[in-house]
Amino acid sequence: MPIIDQHLDNKDFFAFHIKGNRSKPVFSPQQQLILANKNLYSLCLIKKGETSFMINDERVQVGQHHLLLTSPSSKVNGASVSKSWDCEVYLIFFSIDFIFKLDFRKDFFELTKKSLALDNSHVFALSMQDATNLSNLFKQFIHYEKQGHDYIFKPKIIKSLAEVLFCEIARLASQNFKNIPFVPSRKREILANFYLLLKQSFRQDHTVQFYASELGITPKHLSVITKELTGKSAIELIQNVLVEEAKYLLRQGLSIGEIAKQLHFSDQSFFGKFFKRNVGISPKEFRQKA
Repeated sequence: MPIIDQHLDNKDFFAFHIKGNRSKPVFSPQQQLILANKNLYSLCLIKKGETSFMINDERVQVGQHHLLLTSPSSKVNGASVSKSWDCEVYLIFFSIDFIFKLDFRKDFFELTKKSLALDNSHVFALSMQDATNLSNLFKQFIHYEKQGHDYIFKPKIIKSLAEVLFCEIARLASQNFKNIPFVPSRKREILANFYLLLKQSFRQDHTVQFYASELGITPKHLSVITKELTGKSAIELIQNVLVEEAKYLLRQGLSIGEIAKQLHFSDQSFFGKFFKRNVGISPKEFRQKA
């Protein structure tokens, strides 16, 4: 069995640019293992030619100028990808955590909540202009994602491009979903609503009880759903969002006391212990390394 690289295993998105060459595998054994064991959504744009995937043991054919969207319950078999000699494909796998790290307004999440609650896969036909615009965004995104860690402003560039890319996809998906009878997965709908609420309230409210109460379910039920669909408990997801925001504020130069205040910790000492427990180093040490 391939050994999973820790850096890859901790990633919440993977980007690929695939061209022709029918005999060459699309994913390495390590990538296949990671993609199979993570709860990931996927977006696949067929720029040229055609390709097909095994999704939940059924082969799905996708042609030129089409966009494929799959949810984590739509298990994509990475070893099953078949492509025409002239195909060109852009493919991104991402977790729901990745979307919620981006700086979107509430209306974006209200719009995409419908997509995130889907329990199967969908293929959308695009106009030539929309396909071209989208492929240009994918191309830029993948170009910068491949740059080394020493590439100045790389995280900020990727984040900005991801926001543009996902806004464009949300726009196209919302147009297509108008014509699709929508039968959401109840569990995924609860998860999407939880993330939307978390995005709005994580600075003020850190307890599972608060979010469960707002969603009209018990804390245990919420944690069972998040564990099943993401592999993490509700409290882990809440803490992950707090940690990511704390890291961002530390990089921005805010004092540790001000960060503790903004994130509604009782005091600086309690925030410091929380950060070290989750990150492994103190806020001061993190700032020095960032």
